[in-house]
Amino acid sequence: MMPRPLGVSFALLFALCARTALATDVQFPVGSHIGLAPPPGMVMSESFPGFEDRERKAGIIISQLPGPAYEQFLKSMNSGAIEVPGVTNAKREIMLTEGGAAHLVTGDQEAEGVKLRKWLMITRRTVTNNNADLTFAFVVTAQIPADAESVYTDDIVRKSLGSVTLRGSIPSAEILDKMPFTLSERANFNGVRSILPGRALMLTENADGSEPPTDSPVIMVSIGTGAPSHSDERAQFSQNILRNIQGFSNLRMISSEAMRVGGQPGYEVRLEGNSLPDNTAVTIVQWMRFQGGNYIRLVGVAPRDKWNENFTRFRAVRDGVDIR
Repeated sequence: MMPRPLGVSFALLFALCARTALATDVQFPVGSHIGLAPPPGMVMSESFPGFEDRERKAGIIISQLPGPAYEQFLKSMNSGAIEVPGVTNAKREIMLTEGGAAHLVTGDQEAEGVKLRKWLMITRRTVTNNNADLTFAFVVTAQIPADAESVYTDDIVRKSLGSVTLRGSIPSAEILDKMPFTLSERANFNGVRSILPGRALMLTENADGSEPPTDSPVIMVSIGTGAPSHSDERAQFSQNILRNIQGFSNLRMISSEAMRVGGQPGYEVRLEGNSLPDNTAVTIVQWMRFQGGNYIRLVGVAPRDKWNENFTRFRAVRDGVDIR
């Protein structure tokens, strides 16, 4: 298992170098607008958006970055600070590339007893699709254990990161076909975004796949394991999972009840709160559908003043989910 990547809200990863020859062509993780040519020895990960060499515990992680986090990073760079938690010997540089300037921080880290070399790049790019010009801030994090540095040298990693490429549109089928569940009804949520390859997705109203605004409705569908086997434990299990939801403040529970979902034992929890950072009043519903030790989870979020109309849409999506 790869050591956990650094949080993306601080100084982060490597810059785009001029295109150089690699052993493979550019590959895009499922549902990602961002791809690159991985170093020889790495393959596309089934656990996170990026590439990995499981045997050597090396990997490259690709993440889109929220706008506020990108702006925070720029302020940090302009102030002269290099604030990357857990990283020592940190060095930074501005790299001029064919695609423009990008920020690079390199350093060392020890995680779970493993010494790592890290390349942290953050940049922002614009790509055009059939509907609009999309601008993405994103982070690419390379982490190589010390005992694998002879295989994944600094030069090899930089060449791979330098191949970063954007694509404007992502076929919905690319994401949906990899999921262990099917959606027979999307209730006019025409945008599909991958959250976790092969496990979780988000439906939005942005058909171009761009980041949805915080005041628009979205619904997330995922599958998980470790569900309680006893019915009297499902309420606490469902509530605990929803309490960990990120991006909201002032959350309070307004209802919690057992119900049948898709013909299986289920549980519904509703919350009210405010979305961050714009403080929009929202209502959140979570449905859990239990089947043995597994579960399907749906989480719908909508502005409170548009809740009734979107709740009907959320239920339609819920009732159209099934296991493959």
